[in-house]
Amino acid sequence: MPNDDLSKIYSLLLALALGLIIGVEREWRERDYEGERRPAGLRTFGLIGLSGGITSILGNMFPALPATGLGLTIAIMMIAYWRQSQSSVFMGVTTIYAAFIAYSCGGLAAAGFPVPATAGAIATAIILGAKERLHRFVFGLDQKEIVAALQFLLIAGVVLPLAPNQRFGPYDALNPFEIWLMVVLVSGLSFLGYVSARVSRAKSGIIGTAILGGFVSSTAVTLSFARMAKRNPQFERTLTAGVILASAIMYARVAIIAGAVWPPLVIKLGAPLSAMVLTSGFLGALLLRRQEQTMTEIHTFSNPLEFLPALFFAGLLAAVTLASRWLEATFGAEGVYAVALASGLADVDAITLSISRFASDGLANHIAVFAILLATGANTLVKLALVAISGNTNMRRMVSAVLTVTIVVGGIVTIIMHN
Repeated sequence: MPNDDLSKIYSLLLALALGLIIGVEREWRERDYEGERRPAGLRTFGLIGLSGGITSILGNMFPALPATGLGLTIAIMMIAYWRQSQSSVFMGVTTIYAAFIAYSCGGLAAAGFPVPATAGAIATAIILGAKERLHRFVFGLDQKEIVAALQFLLIAGVVLPLAPNQRFGPYDALNPFEIWLMVVLVSGLSFLGYVSARVSRAKSGIIGTAILGGFVSSTAVTLSFARMAKRNPQFERTLTAGVILASAIMYARVAIIAGAVWPPLVIKLGAPLSAMVLTSGFLGALLLRRQEQTMTEIHTFSNPLEFLPALFFAGLLAAVTLASRWLEATFGAEGVYAVALASGLADVDAITLSISRFASDGLANHIAVFAILLATGANTLVKLALVAISGNTNMRRMVSAVLTVTIVVGGIVTIIMHN
């Protein structure tokens, strides 16, 4: 058998399989409609995918055939739905669109694009199968989350493409596109944590909120939990564990941001930060061995994607970048360490992004690693100060002990790695 024929047979079998993938989900979904069968199930979708493959192959001789076949498929589906329109069960139009995708994926597979076709069919089946979870997710959102999502689209999809991608200013340190790209990176990471915390907080409780809050602002978690512990000393152990676990997430967040900007940094930065994550995570988990009763008061995070805070962060990042460049040119590595230590007191994300970008431009990796670790340590000291001012005595003692041990462990690993 010629290789060309074998290739066409493979394409048709794949087209059939892709239709069946979507059809399995549609057939399974019928169990929710007792006595009311959908117009298309497993067999129908398999045939739809196969027909997409056949018409795609025949389209070389009859160019209008694929579009005609698609129109016929949709028309048949619509007629079938119309005949069921007297049913008391509303069937929706999702299956019609699923049929459109099954036919298209079959045609795509036969046209020589098996990977995109397979990805499209699998993604469709996943979306169809996640109906209840998606609905619960949407119903769990409120206007704040929707506005936050729209603001992220504004930040990432409108402002970023319009930002000039060229360097200017002293030392050619400022690139608006790169600065705003960093804003999108940090805002997106914060947004994931924000939405997760908002949606799952009722189920996750104080610890789940603390962990997810670490992706938004571990400093905000620390301040909030310290105040809560002062008002509710019976929950101090759980709240203390929350502060420690949020800090552990902050260390992981720093590694993620640095690695996203300059991956080679992760090789040397990953070991000390991983040690800090494991140390604080382990000690925080130990505090949870004695559980108190459930606590209903949960921290509410502010939206991290509002436009003015994004502009403020961009300005802060630009200022840190300029200061770092000037200090590096004037004082060398010591200047970078100084600005890292000072910046870490206010915002560890901005200095992490700035130093990581310098590393990608030629700053020695070992200098970048020490600078980022200094900023991380300074930010940890800020948390200790917040607990000392706002928390009660027991929380102050436990947080100080654990975070001090964490910093020491990170320092020891750093020394070992660079000897």
